Amino acid sequence: MLERDWGLERIEGCLGRARQGHGGALVVEGPAGIGKTVLLAAGLDMAASEGFRVLRARGAELEREYAFGVVRQLIEPVLAGASEKERPQLLEGPPKVAAQLLGLGERVTAGAPVAPDPSFAVLHGLYWLCVNLAAEGPLVVAVDDAHWADGASLRFLAFLLPRLEELHVAVLLAARPAESGDSRGLLAALITDPATEVVTVAPLSTSGVATLVAAGLGAKPEAEFAAACWEATGGTPFLVRALVEALRDEHITPVIASAASVQNVATATSDRWTMLRLVRLGPDAIRLAQAVAVLERAELDQAARLAGLTVPDAARAADLLVGAGMLDELPLSFAHPLLRGAVYRDIAISERAEAHGRAARLLAKAHDSPALVAEHLLATVPASDGWTVQQLRTAAREAGARGAPESVAVYLRRALSETPPPEVEGGMLLDLGLAEFGAGQPGWDDHLKEAVDAASGDTARIAAALLFANALRWQERTAEAIEVCDGVATRLQDRNPEGRQTLEAMAVVCGVLDATTTSAVADRALALLVRARRQSVPGQCLAAAAYVAALVNEPADQVADLVLRALAAGAQPRSEPGDPPWLPGGAFRHPSAVVTLLWAERYDAAQALADAAVADAQASANAMILPAVMAQRAWLALRRGDLTAAEADARALLEAPGPPAPPILRNRATSVLVDVLVERGDLDEAERTLDPVAADLAGRAVTAHVLRHSRGRVRFAQRRFGEALGDFRAAGEITIGGLAPSPCYLPWRSDAALTVLALGEPDAARRLSDEEVELARSFGAPRALGVALRAAGLVAGGQRGEALLREAIAVLAGPDNRLEHARTQADLGAVLHRRNHPADARRLLRQAVDTAHHLGAVALARQAETDLRATGAKPRRVRLTGLEALTARERRIAELAADGLTNREIAQTLFVTDRTVEGHLTNVFTKLGVRSRTSLPAALATPTQATTRA
Repeated sequence: MLERDWGLERIEGCLGRARQGHGGALVVEGPAGIGKTVLLAAGLDMAASEGFRVLRARGAELEREYAFGVVRQLIEPVLAGASEKERPQLLEGPPKVAAQLLGLGERVTAGAPVAPDPSFAVLHGLYWLCVNLAAEGPLVVAVDDAHWADGASLRFLAFLLPRLEELHVAVLLAARPAESGDSRGLLAALITDPATEVVTVAPLSTSGVATLVAAGLGAKPEAEFAAACWEATGGTPFLVRALVEALRDEHITPVIASAASVQNVATATSDRWTMLRLVRLGPDAIRLAQAVAVLERAELDQAARLAGLTVPDAARAADLLVGAGMLDELPLSFAHPLLRGAVYRDIAISERAEAHGRAARLLAKAHDSPALVAEHLLATVPASDGWTVQQLRTAAREAGARGAPESVAVYLRRALSETPPPEVEGGMLLDLGLAEFGAGQPGWDDHLKEAVDAASGDTARIAAALLFANALRWQERTAEAIEVCDGVATRLQDRNPEGRQTLEAMAVVCGVLDATTTSAVADRALALLVRARRQSVPGQCLAAAAYVAALVNEPADQVADLVLRALAAGAQPRSEPGDPPWLPGGAFRHPSAVVTLLWAERYDAAQALADAAVADAQASANAMILPAVMAQRAWLALRRGDLTAAEADARALLEAPGPPAPPILRNRATSVLVDVLVERGDLDEAERTLDPVAADLAGRAVTAHVLRHSRGRVRFAQRRFGEALGDFRAAGEITIGGLAPSPCYLPWRSDAALTVLALGEPDAARRLSDEEVELARSFGAPRALGVALRAAGLVAGGQRGEALLREAIAVLAGPDNRLEHARTQADLGAVLHRRNHPADARRLLRQAVDTAHHLGAVALARQAETDLRATGAKPRRVRLTGLEALTARERRIAELAADGLTNREIAQTLFVTDRTVEGHLTNVFTKLGVRSRTSLPAALATPTQATTRA
């Protein structure tokens, strides 16, 4: 038909682009029975004939909570059919982690703890499995009935789509968007993704209906009869075929005189026709069809047991049902969802619930997937059954380990309705609250509060309180977080002194994040700092003390010492008091350590810790930690001048599929991204990036002042100095009120001083800049001091200003401060030009231009070029060479290549594509003057200065 031919042309175009390495997606959408499945099947036949490897799956109404159920359908046949040689190649690297987490090859341990948020490890690994498969030949990923796909699988598809551009992969989906239920948002994201083309299957025309009527009744219908058939079915092919069969059974001929009978037949056509056909096949067929309707997909022996039939009798009934076009062959399933719906609705509600209960026990006895067992238990009636609680908890743990918090929450809510015993209820409430928090669902705070109250024993209660407080902190509900910690500490009385200290540390860390609560914990924070220096305290207390020390401007060396002591304590095999049961230790035991090392300017240690924390969080499916570390790593990259890496991590957090990151992390990432865009000179996008967080700018929490500071930088770049000063002063008021005077945290005084200077108030500018220089000298870290000295030099002007700028350049010398170093060089060059020292001015400005271009700091490069022209020099197009010419990302890729990693392994490590790695290595070879990877170790070990050539 014309509609089908048009749809096939669109599918053919999608396949053609994928074959050329420009992957994309196509969604066939329309209501039930419209012909989506037929069109998709024709497209897959076309793909197979053209040499595509086809991965196919079908969503099922009963399996919406079966985490990654659709993904398993896609990849299980591939892994099962792979040879002993091919399987390790397909699973090399991240795919192996994903396969283990999904229980493919290595089943997830049933006792594994619940992970509280979606797992990037699974998504990342599945993406690289598709990359590995596409490397062998073009690939099609096809999902029919995607509106019934589980949320975790849809999240993977949403993760995959933006990364298709460089792959030989086509994603083909068939869906009814209007029936997507809880997955509506994810399905909408797939349909609206720029990589997606949508084909809406239109109903048949009257002539199309007439064609089907003629084929079914053996005679061409008269026009009025065909029109009546169209009106009765709306042109839906499935309904037309059902109507034709009913008309044939009623011996109605397609003539004008019979047109009035069409509507009467059609009124009860779908469900009644289905059940009439079923009755004609006999009682065994009815029982088997009902069993398959309950199971949705089943092997013959499973359906036979549920139906109460012997296997031979079930086989004969299956033959009848397949022959009648009602069932597809093994595994048994209905030929169309509308058929299954009709049979399922015909079963009495009480009988359905009882059948699902029996199905659950049958599947459990057969050691089937806990998720499939749980899906049936969801359809039963609560009966205070301990076995049901156990099965649902097992399914929840497995779903959590695979990164599907939505499924965890569904299973645990149902389990709690069974009235579990008190000794397990507290743990279930804790897992439920964490799952709801990770999935962005309401009710998490009530369940976590109940978990704290219901905890059995001090250790469990401390762990629950710490988790609850941390979740509240990330939602910027700091007063409540303090109340939770203090409440549990009071209940401990004189018991468990280490636990009390850990709760105190959490209360302090939460309290200093908001100017409205800082005064309540200020004395406690300073006492914690004193105690950490004088006594042996848990590692979490040391980490909290280091955090406070940095904020209050204690010397950077002392801050770093406290952090390193905390990390050393965390490296011990014994657990800390109150360690969450899902937190195995390792790099992310103290998430605040990364940002504290950043403030102390121990950048290498911070980078190593952040990278290890990301790897640990991915490998353990723990993305409650992952967003925090990603936000901190983005901030770290920005401080080091690696704008590319900062933007990549910030966007990864902000644009991840699924629920948004908690406000404190989302706003930090937004601030980093805005700062990067200001450096790139893209002020319009910086404005757009701030729009979604406009409501948070007026708050008193930590994220409010970092956002205000970033918006101030946008306004300053726009020369809207009055508004910029308002933002900088507001940020300063919050930091001072929040016990955070240190410029290592936020150098707002420098920015405010330059803004006040631009407004013509040099005395006020001098007070601000001098205060920051004094604080920075006390803190004793190069970047903080260099930034303060630069502002002070610009404010002072004249000979003193020149001296301060020269001191800033000396202080900022080093690979981690290249952006601020170049900025200061440009400022000093402009000063020297005004003081009539053209040669020195040109030298400094050329160096600033070169470094700014190299770092991608477009705004700085433009300004420095303008100032360079003002000296009478003609800017040249330059090409940087030498080790110092490598960008931070190029340097990292070169080091990994020198260590022997392949392009694929490097791409997997850095979350980029093969093509990106290849492009960076090409630049590395050019800049270092080498021709092969084998020359990289020597080139990287030989420091050279960057040179420029016209």
